[in-house]
Amino acid sequence: MIRSLPFASIALGSALLALALAPRTAAAQALPQSEGVHLGGFVFRPSAELRIRGEFRRYPVDTGGDVYSSNAVLAEGFGGALPPLLDTGNVVKTQWFFAQRARLGLAVDRGPVTGVLTLQDARLWGSDDAIFVGAGEPSLPETAPYEAYVDVHTRSGRRAFVRLGRQRIEWGDGRLIGADDETLTARSLDGVRAGVQLGNVDLEAMAVLLAAPGGAPPEVAGTRKPISAGTGTQLYGLNALWRVAPLLHLEATALARIAREPRPTWLTPGDTVVLDARISGDRRGFRYAIEGAYELGRVATFTADRPLGAFAAAARAALETSLPARLTFSARGAYATGDDGALEEGETQRRFDPILPDAQDNHGPMGLYAWSNVIEAGGGVRASPLDAMTVAAGYTFVGLASPGGRWVTARLLPVGAVSDNESRALGHEIDVSLAFQPWEPLRFALGYGLFIFGDGAQAIFSKANRAHDDGRPADLQQWAFLQTTLSAP
Repeated sequence: MIRSLPFASIALGSALLALALAPRTAAAQALPQSEGVHLGGFVFRPSAELRIRGEFRRYPVDTGGDVYSSNAVLAEGFGGALPPLLDTGNVVKTQWFFAQRARLGLAVDRGPVTGVLTLQDARLWGSDDAIFVGAGEPSLPETAPYEAYVDVHTRSGRRAFVRLGRQRIEWGDGRLIGADDETLTARSLDGVRAGVQLGNVDLEAMAVLLAAPGGAPPEVAGTRKPISAGTGTQLYGLNALWRVAPLLHLEATALARIAREPRPTWLTPGDTVVLDARISGDRRGFRYAIEGAYELGRVATFTADRPLGAFAAAARAALETSLPARLTFSARGAYATGDDGALEEGETQRRFDPILPDAQDNHGPMGLYAWSNVIEAGGGVRASPLDAMTVAAGYTFVGLASPGGRWVTARLLPVGAVSDNESRALGHEIDVSLAFQPWEPLRFALGYGLFIFGDGAQAIFSKANRAHDDGRPADLQQWAFLQTTLSAP
């Protein structure tokens, strides 16, 4: 961990240097190799980013009250839909924080080989011990490589590559595998990825190591006894995208997650296979995507393993009109099966696990729900009255597919569950946002959200000991954020 010199100061200085070196016309995109700094046969392409974000929540849904032992979507205690209860904390009415994320990167090209190293420092202001992260994200504060890989690729013609190391991976809309860049730390994965272009078909394969094979001592495992040696945890994937026409892209994805000891604390031992199909298109201002996924495998329980059989679907569409301010209308919907956990031994687990999704890009900016045990329907409108300004507003209804099942946030953290809950309604989300980019490297964004809790949400709050002074759960949550990002190139 860097202590002697704040990483943010290093990143800011590097950003100014990179801005001086970068051509003004390429500020918002990665520089082409020919526009880097040439030294001998090498091309050096520096990059830097500094992001400062503040958030405010009134009556947060996942803070205070009951504290559970795991945030794994498929983890649950005996006879219920939630992980085992560890503790019950005080009720939290107001939560706010400031966070910074600084990145300093360098890409080096030599013929068909590219090496990339991007260092990232992410932390909350005021505390080195605060944790505000979800599944698959490192604890805060964190100073570590965000990207560190070697890429061997073709230089012209048909695209082909092999990439080894820590890297961003995002397939489709990011509902199953996403970069999660809007969160405090974002997500990168350690593994190998290879791809090839065959005409208008792109093929990719990946193998990711989530936990290395071997054992773990008690101080790491958090147990009295060391964890015995095992094969660890891996994630494998295949993706094929066929561009038939601008309005017809066909995509198929297969994922297999093998979780054994030692494993990340946010995973349950088991084998999870996801088969996903997606249809999408983009032409003349109209964009859409329709996606469906089926999940199978098995998940460990206190007795025998339970078979896994879950389903999820989602759709979105947007139309940019010829009206003033490029007025754009959008609509979206999603469904994912749930499970109340109170099943007989050996019965199928129906709760859908979205693996490693983007936390906010697909399910509302407030991050209150995920593609798991959910019913979602909503729409929005966006306009750009100025070239440098975008304003947006949206509405979403959110419900539970299984009323007695678990409610999880976009970061896959459990909010709670009530086995005899009779209402599917979690609530109604209304949000507005403004983005302003007066200069290509500098961007400001702010937003406000309001979530009006339904009967189902209030029943869960009462059960999870998040009722307030009058003994009743809150009627709504308010949320606001302010973010500044300086990047180069």
